[in-house]
Amino acid sequence: MKATLCVRGARAGGLANVDMDLPLGRVICFTGRSSSGRRAMALEILYAESRRRYMQALSLVERETVSGTARADVDEISGLPPAIYLGAPRRGRTVGDYLQLDGILAQIMLEEGQMHCLECGGSCRSYAADEVERAVARVHPDARCLVLAPLTLRNAGVWQQLVQAGFTRVAIDGQIQRLAGDGPALPNSESEVHVVVDRLVPDPNASVRFLEAVRVSRSISSGQTVVWVDGTSEMMHLNQQPTCGECGRQYEPLAAADLSLAGQMTLHGRTMDELLDAPLGSLRGLATGHGRAKVEAALAEACGLGLEHLPLSRRLESLAAGEWQRLQLAACLSSGLTGILYILEGLGSQLSGEMLGAVTAGLRRLVAGGNTALLLDHTPELVAGADEVWAFAGGQVQAGEASEMERGAAAKRVAEQVALALTIRGSGVVGPLAIELPHGGLTCVGGPSGSGKTRLLHEVLLPLLKGRPVEYAAAGAPRNSRVATVEAPGGKATLLEGLGLFERVADLYAASPAATARGWGRDAFLLDRLGGRCPSCEGRGQCYFDLEFIEDIALGCAACEGRRYRDEICEVTLRGASMADVLGMTLERACTHFARHDPIRPRLEAAVGCGLGYLLLGQEVQGLERGEWLRLRLALESTRASRRTWVLIDDPTSGDHPEDVRSMVAALRGLVDRGATVVVADQHPTVRAAADWVVDLGR
Repeated sequence: MKATLCVRGARAGGLANVDMDLPLGRVICFTGRSSSGRRAMALEILYAESRRRYMQALSLVERETVSGTARADVDEISGLPPAIYLGAPRRGRTVGDYLQLDGILAQIMLEEGQMHCLECGGSCRSYAADEVERAVARVHPDARCLVLAPLTLRNAGVWQQLVQAGFTRVAIDGQIQRLAGDGPALPNSESEVHVVVDRLVPDPNASVRFLEAVRVSRSISSGQTVVWVDGTSEMMHLNQQPTCGECGRQYEPLAAADLSLAGQMTLHGRTMDELLDAPLGSLRGLATGHGRAKVEAALAEACGLGLEHLPLSRRLESLAAGEWQRLQLAACLSSGLTGILYILEGLGSQLSGEMLGAVTAGLRRLVAGGNTALLLDHTPELVAGADEVWAFAGGQVQAGEASEMERGAAAKRVAEQVALALTIRGSGVVGPLAIELPHGGLTCVGGPSGSGKTRLLHEVLLPLLKGRPVEYAAAGAPRNSRVATVEAPGGKATLLEGLGLFERVADLYAASPAATARGWGRDAFLLDRLGGRCPSCEGRGQCYFDLEFIEDIALGCAACEGRRYRDEICEVTLRGASMADVLGMTLERACTHFARHDPIRPRLEAAVGCGLGYLLLGQEVQGLERGEWLRLRLALESTRASRRTWVLIDDPTSGDHPEDVRSMVAALRGLVDRGATVVVADQHPTVRAAADWVVDLGR
């Protein structure tokens, strides 16, 4: 019987006391529009509660390094496995570090690689005490040899000390001399002096006497052993430390951190730096040959997901969105973990064709390994391949099929001749380019994941529009253009502030008779000023307590009862609503409230036109879903757009519901209608169908 994850009374993120029974060990897909509750169920309920339970399982000492997590707003959760959300920041790491391969390859290099002398390039190696005799026997079988110990201490009583220790002969500059009487004259500092430890024939099967001679030589000379073959001038340096077989130079044993020394250590003719810069696909034979199961599994999964072109040294932040998603899946598949709830968001947004089939097969392998895959996705192929689909709408959820994503024809509304366009030609970070980007239109940059769509936007087009030099030849670049890039939200700003309207609304209230009579200016109505905001919660409506040893606590502010302002500030009203009431309004309600105020109304109407009328003006933008934030920014840009405006957006439809995609496309077309030039990097068929011009990049 399959285990079941049971949720009762989930209320976070607008969920209306939702109950769910999710069978574990399956591929589950959550669908629904922005703020429908699908993301809240996955992250604010399941993932947050899993983190909280993990933290409580730690000892008090271990909790000191783990940040607390607030209790999820849910009545009961049972059967919840450990959850991993594949949406963590990816800055400061490399592909090899993320796949945990760098350290394993370094160990293979240390154990199986060949060390080279930095002076003469000869091969260096070290010998354990029991390896010396076999090494000599392979080269000089049946030859009598002297086991010598290099002597560095040369004081007046050195010969007497050696005699007292039982040694009778020394070799000085290749001449054997006995330690009789006062012994030979003390050699100068340039002479080579060796203590003769023993004279014997090496046995390929090893002998106790030879092993004892090696150990004695190393005790005298700090790990050094020299074997001199009778009748020859050959001195074999078989030291405990790595030693060059050509010039005899000794080195300290290398550690993993030393492998960046260029040319000193190689494996099959390649240095560590060359291995890290090589594509993953070229390393598979190397890993298999050395029997490292972890390396072989990670490389096989990564190559099976189309990542064979990535080098281990590639920085994660430079990966395309689709490459990053597939790399995370590859890491999960090769980790060997079982009983995990993996939460994947927007996995199929940048994939198509065979790659979607490879990802679907990867999810099946993940589940076959005893895990559960929870997808926040609307890609038709992934939705169709899920074992269960749960559709969220209006804070409720039901099991069933998600609506089919429209696949509109990929027609391009392109004039036969482009009257005015930005032309980019040449070769550079994206590879060879010969493209045109029409002014005043919507251009969709497509191509497989990893083809360079993101780099084209951020490393070529953005600096070009800002007048900075790039590697490519460009013609038709606009002058004095205003460039807007839409990035992820941050900070604690409210939606009203994100629309750039907080100060305008504060001015309205400051100009009211009640505020004027009391001498209150704009600052009294702003939350980032000390004037009128509640001093207890600093205008946030809740008091947050970040506790080290138990879960975080967020409580409604007792002083202002969640209204954010002091009581006297709330007495100032406009058409019956105070500033606190304004922050509690939806965008749609605010359009009516500010219908008479032209500077404010257009931005509110633009946001409502982008399908955001349900959002509250007082909620923090960092709590918005990515699609909601993008549409909010597009609404703001639409009120500023002109023929000088260029808007660059990377992957605007990632994982969104079809209705949200339509709203996004409508917002993009609205910008173009106002004269702006919009360039988006996206593979979504609806975006391609709506574009005036499509540029396809190839890997």
